[in-house]
Amino acid sequence: MTKNTHPFEQAHSIGPKMVRLLASIGITDFEQLVDADARELALRINVEMGDKRLNGMGVRALENLIALAKANTA
Repeated sequence: MTKNTHPFEQAHSIGPKMVRLLASIGITDFEQLVDADARELALRINVEMGDKRLNGMGVRALENLIALAKANTA
């Protein structure tokens, strides 16, 4: 992880844009993701952004992030 990256970016397919989208719905740390559902997060992001920002690939990226959150908080 480089100096200017968010810890979420350790997960496969998570980059700065997804970090910003998650922050827009109040998700900023791993503890908030442990019990999260990827599809629900995607829906919340889509509603917040006013369009369908995240598709199936976005849901899979969120699943990767949730798995990383569980591993980092265990």
